[in-house]
Amino acid sequence: MPSGAVDVARDHRHEKQVTGARSYLLATFIGLFLAGSAVAQTTYYVSEMGNDRNDGLSEGTPWQSLSRVSRERLEPGDTVRFRSGDLFEGQLVISNSGTAEAPITFTRYGAGEKPLLDAGNPRRGAHVATVLIEDQDQLVISELKIRNFRKRARDGIDDGDAFGILIRNSGRRALTGYELSRLEIDEVYPIKRRRMFNRNTVSGIRFETSPAQTVKRAVNTSNIYIHENVIRRSGRFGIAIRHRPSDVGGVRGTPLDFDENVRIINNLCEDLGGSCVLLNGVKGGLLESNTFLRSGSRTNQNVSVTRGSGAWFFRSRDIVAQFNAAIGSRGHNDSSGLHVDFGNKNVLVQYNFFYDNEGYGTEILGKNDNVIWRYNVSVGDGTRVARVDRPEGIKSEFPGKTIFVSDFAAPKRLPSSNIHIYNNTYVTFPDSAPQVEINGENVALRNNAFIATPDSRIGSRVLVVWNDDNGSIISNNLFSGAVAPALIAMDDAPHLSVLAMDVSATSLEAFAIPSDFTGEPIVHPPFPAAGKGVFSHITEIPKRDIFGNLIAQDAPVIGAGTASESP
Repeated sequence: MPSGAVDVARDHRHEKQVTGARSYLLATFIGLFLAGSAVAQTTYYVSEMGNDRNDGLSEGTPWQSLSRVSRERLEPGDTVRFRSGDLFEGQLVISNSGTAEAPITFTRYGAGEKPLLDAGNPRRGAHVATVLIEDQDQLVISELKIRNFRKRARDGIDDGDAFGILIRNSGRRALTGYELSRLEIDEVYPIKRRRMFNRNTVSGIRFETSPAQTVKRAVNTSNIYIHENVIRRSGRFGIAIRHRPSDVGGVRGTPLDFDENVRIINNLCEDLGGSCVLLNGVKGGLLESNTFLRSGSRTNQNVSVTRGSGAWFFRSRDIVAQFNAAIGSRGHNDSSGLHVDFGNKNVLVQYNFFYDNEGYGTEILGKNDNVIWRYNVSVGDGTRVARVDRPEGIKSEFPGKTIFVSDFAAPKRLPSSNIHIYNNTYVTFPDSAPQVEINGENVALRNNAFIATPDSRIGSRVLVVWNDDNGSIISNNLFSGAVAPALIAMDDAPHLSVLAMDVSATSLEAFAIPSDFTGEPIVHPPFPAAGKGVFSHITEIPKRDIFGNLIAQDAPVIGAGTASESP
């Protein structure tokens, strides 16, 4: 892929930071700092040159091992510091909790490279996770390197599991308060890859909440803040948050059936075997200003799933994904920049940049309600060709598509409803022919720009399924180049033009639409969580396009926006 695409992603991620989000986070952590200042605190030091018989209370008398740290009974407000540049092999088990006013912190001291915590492969076998946390909360982990490339079997540990940081909530109590930041997590792989794709749970960072067995024991995990981390090379996920659903009638679908208030901000993922982010059973999830590079990588192919979108959501409520960039996703299925799997409600996807993801430009599966997809730029997505040999040694049955709204759900297919796709820009690569499929109820496709570059086509096959009385609403879209006549014919007021775009451009504004192409006024769909909690900076009605221009609500520019206005 052109290096310029990465530059565009980097600029997009940093230029579009949201002032309201910064204010919210700053106020929160200043409050925590002031509240915790009166709590007695102990700082412990750990160095590979230390001795576990030391008291660990100074840089001159540090402990040596992770096992010594794991044995200590830490109190709220305590800090454990690992010496920069040192290597610590084994497993760190965190068995104590902090408080909201005084979390327990794990970080580093000294200048130089971040200390490396490596689970290693000891004689008794490899640990399942480098950092293991079970039923503990109010924790801060920062400024560390984490590695766990498992190569030796261990009794009681499945060979298919491997985690950098694993945080489990077994259901004993509600857990809350986690901040994971400025970590470098690299090479997290299992001994063996599981055959069934969905049973592969390998993750750089993983939160796992068990389902409630009774109404009285219903609990969740909340207030998770993961930011400014770099995660490279894992068998599947970078970050996975999963609250497994309860079968108990009085719990199913209630707030305690979901993990709440999850913020994943300004992280970088590279060369993961699967996806960077999974939100599964989350209510109130914010995915903002992250960069996903080469999801579905074939690095260490024998222990990787080699398939993945940059991020995806499953069985979740109130999700916002904005200002993210996803480049180079690969795999025989899915493998979009970002996709909405099945069983979600109230999902807002806006202001994202997708480039060279072979699956789909927009992917929304079945059994969803109220998905809003607006002001995104998709360049070169949907190039996958079905029924040909692939690098990973299989053939795909799933051709790439510019737009893919599917009824796929389990245990049976069920169309999604209230799907709003508007003011996006889709640009193809030369020599590609992505299809278009729309199979949902109350689907609206308005004010989008579809630009087929020379030697490419949009809509090599077009399937629009009639699921309700009115059918899908397709109106005021812009079509340039070889776009399927069948798709254009479905548009109530099509705009036809010839626009030239350079898909190797190094500026996001290269994909701006001229301001003289205006679409229809949009009655914006509701997003009830806007302006509340982690979404305090989100507005239900978008004020600006992806380039930062004010939107003329009565006559918005078609596509994701026009070139930035002069200052």
